[in-house]
Amino acid sequence: MIACKPSPVQPNFSFSKYDGIVIGQQPYRYFETREEGHIFVAAKGVGIPQVMTNAEISRYLSVGNFSCTPKEHQPEYLRERILPEGELLSLRGTKAQKKAAMRMATVPAFRELLMDETKNVTRSANSVRPYLGVIKLRVGEILAEGHPEDSSESLAVPRKLGAKTVIEWERKERRFGLAGLYDNTTKRGNRDRRLTADELMIMGRIVSKYLDDQQLSQAIIFGEVKDAFDDENAKRRAEGQPELVCPSRESVRQAIRKLNPFDVTLTRHGRQAANRDFSPVGMGLQVERPMQRVEFDEWEVDAITLMAEGGLYHHLTAAEKKKLGLDKKVARWWITVAICSATRCIVGMVISRNPNSQSALRVIEMMMRDKGVWGDACGALSQLNQFGWPPHIVTDCAKYNLSMLIRARTSDLGITVEYCPAGDPQLKGRIERVFGTFATQLMPRLSGRTFSNIAARGDYDSENRACLNPEEFCSVLVRYVVDVYHRTPHDGLGGERPLDCWNRLVEKFGVQPPPDLGRRRLIFGQERERTVTRKGITVLGVRYHSEVLARYMAQSDERRVAVRWYPEDIGAIWVELSGRWFEVPAVFDRYRGVSAQEWLHAAAEIRAQNDRNAEVDRSVVRQALDFIKETNSAAMTRVGLTMQDWSKERMDYEEDRLFIGFKTSEAEAQNPYEGQRSEWGTSLPMSDSPPNNGAGEKNLTDDTETSSGQLGTIQFSDHQSGNDADGADESNAWTVEDK
Repeated sequence: MIACKPSPVQPNFSFSKYDGIVIGQQPYRYFETREEGHIFVAAKGVGIPQVMTNAEISRYLSVGNFSCTPKEHQPEYLRERILPEGELLSLRGTKAQKKAAMRMATVPAFRELLMDETKNVTRSANSVRPYLGVIKLRVGEILAEGHPEDSSESLAVPRKLGAKTVIEWERKERRFGLAGLYDNTTKRGNRDRRLTADELMIMGRIVSKYLDDQQLSQAIIFGEVKDAFDDENAKRRAEGQPELVCPSRESVRQAIRKLNPFDVTLTRHGRQAANRDFSPVGMGLQVERPMQRVEFDEWEVDAITLMAEGGLYHHLTAAEKKKLGLDKKVARWWITVAICSATRCIVGMVISRNPNSQSALRVIEMMMRDKGVWGDACGALSQLNQFGWPPHIVTDCAKYNLSMLIRARTSDLGITVEYCPAGDPQLKGRIERVFGTFATQLMPRLSGRTFSNIAARGDYDSENRACLNPEEFCSVLVRYVVDVYHRTPHDGLGGERPLDCWNRLVEKFGVQPPPDLGRRRLIFGQERERTVTRKGITVLGVRYHSEVLARYMAQSDERRVAVRWYPEDIGAIWVELSGRWFEVPAVFDRYRGVSAQEWLHAAAEIRAQNDRNAEVDRSVVRQALDFIKETNSAAMTRVGLTMQDWSKERMDYEEDRLFIGFKTSEAEAQNPYEGQRSEWGTSLPMSDSPPNNGAGEKNLTDDTETSSGQLGTIQFSDHQSGNDADGADESNAWTVEDK
């Protein structure tokens, strides 16, 4: 609506009894005007009269609740002059406009002759006929005067013009005005073949078979129409009745074309196709804040990558590659992507061999984390800082999205998940459009693309042209999203770039901060069961212990406990003790911020350089982790975009392969030549070697002293996770019934 300020002086409106008045969608007629205002009565039936002042009418007009159609209720012969059959003349076609212009030019040309006293011209055909040539020439001149922009030298003179026609046009213009010079010749004539009722009935019965999911062709329908008429004519010949004429192929085709297009699509292609082609589109979603609505879906990438070439994947064993789906020479990937509907920024992306509930949960986790580390690892030139806590997520009805794992974890996060029905991709059109952008803008730049179908691929050899390994493929995707997609003007944002839109809306509305590390460990952690021993709980060779866990072991005979283990940070775990959950840290602080994948590679390096049953100093572990971070940090981060398998079978396999007999010393080795070593881990104390004298000796626990199974002295830090949980650190708070 145009913003305007009403005039301080209100106009004085006038109405006629023939005017059509509509107030608030109800029809009224003007009655009279008095001092208190204009009085309007109901046009149909009995109703309460409406009294409105000029100021009220002006205000109603500005908001569209008052309309006045002049002379709507005039007599028929007068109303045609204003509203010809309720149709606006300006909406007629170009051909009708040209014809009316020629007739309108003929009327003044004829009237000029009538007014010329030297010419004895009257409204009779005999007096007009000798002057038809003059009238034609004058019509051309009048038409040229009405189109000064026309630079042609010739005049548009009507070819045929009769005397009676000129007189009739002038009479209609006097009575009906310009409306009398328009006709309805464009609606004239029915060129269809006239069929009898019996012929129409037989043809209609056969044509209706076109509305079927068998999708009969028009040629088959025409053949059945001919057969139906042949059968009917055979019966008529036997009964002595006149035969029917079979409609032509064009008549049958026209009958098929007259079928309702929606019904044709619905019956031949299904409800989803009909909804996709004919469902009306309104203003769409109204999303204003960043992360207000997040859509995520998966897409099989139109490209084949090498699976066993270079990178960190050469460290994996054959069993690991098979478990991760990397045992083939070439293969295609699935990417699960989450997009912010308000800003069109991609806030989460995971690459997996097959989409599952873990990949979906991983994307939900990633959209709530700062992803700058992935952008830096891939060499992106723009920031990848789009994250937040979304209140609403939209996805499809895939089985893994409907799993209890996704439902329970999103419920714990307070996120509402909306599942779109199958076959209606327009309900989450933003993420579907992103996949279309990937297919048309990114995939053509990659060797080994598979195209959308066989016809489009042609003779292109996708497998032999594959050249990217998984790490390179991750880098390509991240660089394209961060440096190209986020920095390209988006039509859905009115030409604004997604990155600029994100920065603008975050500055205006902000985003809800993501959950803390402890809550992420609980919600996104892997569910496992472990046995509590006097050394605590061991997961992948890492020991976890705390005062709370020690007290639990001393006062309860239950040793199998539920554990939540977070692969992204193995510095602590959550343990369920007597129905309550406590966070138990790793014995060594060095594991804080270390991912499980980094620890596996560090353990493999240590295992390769030491005896199977050797006890490894803590300094060796620290140096191994530093080495992994320094040499393969970027590659490890890119691998973090790939969905890792942390199932129970995988973890059991890793523990059997790497951590049987693997021990970490409670103290660091004190070697006087340690500072001069060129490499870490060149000297390791063996399990049968005497302990070193020094500060670290005090923290060592002799196995012979605790061989009786009693809990020895435990040294814990001043603050333990779980101390703040309802007095869990108080000894009298722990009571377990004797069994």
